[in-house]
Amino acid sequence: MAAKAQVSAGDATNSLGVGMETQPRALSAVRLSVETDETTSPGRQRAANEGAAASVGARIIGEAVDLGVSASKTTPFERPELGPWLAQPDSFDVLCFWRFDRAVRSMADMNALVQWAREHRKVIVFAEGPGGRLTLDFRSGVDLITQLILQIFAFAAEFEAQSIRERVLGAQAAMRGMDLRWRGSRPPYGYVPVPLESGGWTLAPATEEIPGCGPAPVAVIERIIRDLMGDPAQGVNGKTVSAIAEELNNEGVPSPRDWWALAKGRTTGGKTGGAKGQRVTRERFKSCCVPRRCSVGRRTTASLCGTARDGRLWRRLTRS
Repeated sequence: MAAKAQVSAGDATNSLGVGMETQPRALSAVRLSVETDETTSPGRQRAANEGAAASVGARIIGEAVDLGVSASKTTPFERPELGPWLAQPDSFDVLCFWRFDRAVRSMADMNALVQWAREHRKVIVFAEGPGGRLTLDFRSGVDLITQLILQIFAFAAEFEAQSIRERVLGAQAAMRGMDLRWRGSRPPYGYVPVPLESGGWTLAPATEEIPGCGPAPVAVIERIIRDLMGDPAQGVNGKTVSAIAEELNNEGVPSPRDWWALAKGRTTGGKTGGAKGQRVTRERFKSCCVPRRCSVGRRTTASLCGTARDGRLWRRLTRS
């Protein structure tokens, strides 16, 4: 066994010093802040973690995959997949990450993870980094040099996260000053991105049907408004929001989230963020998504729904 905590860079060999009959159990931790169809990072992370586990003579017995989870906003203990594993420290011996920033993005989070590793006598391996593979053995304490190295790495990760945040906020602030400029991400239901002649993108009403995507969103929104209002002149009362949601679901009309997924050729359904560390499935119209009165930003309803008064349901529609 190692006499003290050790930090080794480069290709390590069975540094845990155990035989095959007591082979250490490794957990592979995979994290990605933003997941897209073109994402290949999870596969690269898995392969790197497998090599890191093998380098210390461990075998991977589980995987914690947190996709669409920011390390700047959640600690390792708050992540949907990794958190429950860390709450059961006796189920594994080695924790493998691809790179340092896959684990933490702040010095405070690094301190908490180190404290956890020291308390439970774990080994943490970072498969890749500036100096190659990094193996941290906390089974016999940790020396001052190791603590200093960890703080330097954590500072670098936090500094990088802060720089990224400032660049994003700066770009968004600049785009807010550009007339009609769209900042990206999933657009509000009823709109589609179209290119601007001056460069960049703006949003236009989604009035055209896209093959395989169901009715055009504008037509769906106009239908909802008509159903809500009814026709008083003809003695027709408006429908309840739950009845409208049920009709849309029974007819197979894609929810706002699913319509965008179909338009982009992606898998429907899925999950979106709820409270911190929580994932909420949204793949159907719900009665709470078509209320009679909701707030809405300016410039959205008159051209899209034909009536600004009843267009207030817009904002809640886009949340599905």
